[in-house]
Amino acid sequence: MTEMRDNAQPRSSGRLRRLMAWLLSDSPITDRDAPSALQQETTREIVTLHARILLHMPIVQLLFVIAVGWIVLPAVPLGIFLVWSVLTVGTEGLRAVSAQWMLPRVQTLAPKHMHTVFMVLDALSGAMVGLAAVLFLRHLPLLHQVLIEIILFAIAAAGVSVAVSSKYMLAAYSFLVLLGASVTWAVLHPGQAGPVAGLTLLYWGFLIGVSSESERLLKRSVQIRQERDRILQDLERSNAVAHAATDRAEQTAQARARVLAAASHDLRQPLHALSIYSAVLAANPSPQTLREVGHNIDQIVRALGGMLTDLLDLSRLSSGCYTPQQQIFALDQTAAEVCAEYDAAAAEKGLVIRSTLIPIQIAGDAPAVARIARNLIDNAIKYTDHGEIRVATMLADGGAVLSVADTGKGIATVEQEHIFEEFYQTDNPGRDRSQGVGLGLSIVRRLCELMDARISVESAPGEGACFRVIFPGPMISPGHPAAVPGEETPPSIMQGLRVYVVDDELDIRNSMRALLRLWGIDVHTAGSNQETETLFTRLGPPDLLIADLRLGESEHGAAMATRLRQEYGPFPVLMITGETASQALCQAREAGFALLQKPIAAEVLHAAIAAMLGPDIARD
Repeated sequence: MTEMRDNAQPRSSGRLRRLMAWLLSDSPITDRDAPSALQQETTREIVTLHARILLHMPIVQLLFVIAVGWIVLPAVPLGIFLVWSVLTVGTEGLRAVSAQWMLPRVQTLAPKHMHTVFMVLDALSGAMVGLAAVLFLRHLPLLHQVLIEIILFAIAAAGVSVAVSSKYMLAAYSFLVLLGASVTWAVLHPGQAGPVAGLTLLYWGFLIGVSSESERLLKRSVQIRQERDRILQDLERSNAVAHAATDRAEQTAQARARVLAAASHDLRQPLHALSIYSAVLAANPSPQTLREVGHNIDQIVRALGGMLTDLLDLSRLSSGCYTPQQQIFALDQTAAEVCAEYDAAAAEKGLVIRSTLIPIQIAGDAPAVARIARNLIDNAIKYTDHGEIRVATMLADGGAVLSVADTGKGIATVEQEHIFEEFYQTDNPGRDRSQGVGLGLSIVRRLCELMDARISVESAPGEGACFRVIFPGPMISPGHPAAVPGEETPPSIMQGLRVYVVDDELDIRNSMRALLRLWGIDVHTAGSNQETETLFTRLGPPDLLIADLRLGESEHGAAMATRLRQEYGPFPVLMITGETASQALCQAREAGFALLQKPIAAEVLHAAIAAMLGPDIARD
């Protein structure tokens, strides 16, 4: 016997675990009978309401038992009545305990399985109630029999409210209540068996119909609640988007105000110096003073040009008009070329640029990566008084890494989060232009965001700084040597080139003519589309067309160059513009024209012309 009990206990616990697993997860069902989200929510609502009512049903059932006892006793044997009472109240207690256990877990249990459990318990409870007719009617006089039948039929009707709109739970409960009452009456009164059966079925169908209608109303209320919740969620998401857009607009407005305030100061200072130098030149200075003033004017103009270029780049990046190019290029070669550009600037401060460049090819925007490298190296040179600048390329952190480290002043931790803001500079409260204007790192951050690259900085005061940019995407290490840029094309190679310069500003045409003639170029200028047409008709297409994008006419420079190419055949085109965002600028990019942003330093213009025409001239 002990062994049997020991074996029975594991079997009981195993059944309990299987029951729990069944309640916690829906059984596999096909797509055809898979319940919708609305049906699941409706079932969960029915189960929740039913469980709450069942918590109070033991008291109601106890009152029902007392009322039945008042009617049937002492006609019914006391033992039979007590057994029925215990079974009836115990069954109701089982329903209440089940309801109490399920209520805290109603959101995690499977609605379909909870509904099935309650339907079985409801059927058991209905069977206990209907058993009263089977056990008691044959002991009672006719009047008491009628009274018990009325109570049982009323109890079946009350099941509509207890089942809370579930026709299945109501059907299981009321069927067994009415079955016990009607079958017993038919047995005791055989002559009324037919009418009793028909009326009982009609009554049972009516109850189910009422419950079905209630279930449809409950489903509609759940649907309305879901629609309300969905609308509220949509409103919350819309509000979040609106708040985010408002925050971005406020941040943009603050950034613009900060940029304008700083730019107005940094532009006024060199312009003020230029006005003074202009007065000096007007006073017929000595040759030595003239050379000194000319050198200073050249430095000021270069500083102004650099600042305007940074401002234009920042405007283009902020307006979303910059579209990163996608091409395969050598990151190490780009870094080597930029290092070579800054060797002279580093040497002037007694610094050395040391490079450790692992051959890496990446897919991305080569000009943007070069700009990032220039700004980081330029920034390192400005803030380093002695030591070296270390530039490296490597594969790490799941991407290609460009690293620029210096032995300079370093950056305090509290300032590291601000150095990427516009016009923010450490240790430059007086706005010394020799240290730049504070736009370089801001442009670096914007370019990194556009290319999905990550930038980080590690630094401490007095220990230098290390900037790391991680570029995503496919990487190839072909093992090619990092190339150092060759020497510039000498001016003599441009001797005899025929170049057309088209600009509606007379001063620009005159200055371009003077500069290009110094390089030995045969220059012809035009101030309008009509004058350009005359040049092409008289001399044919040029070796190079340099045109302003905005010509003050209905046809902009890019459209004019495209039309002339279609008429006279292909020829190189260099567009010069001060715009950062326009339809004409997009058309120029789509046509593949080379672009330079105003203002343009002489060496930049020379390099652009050499890059476009140098190989062709060499072949000729």
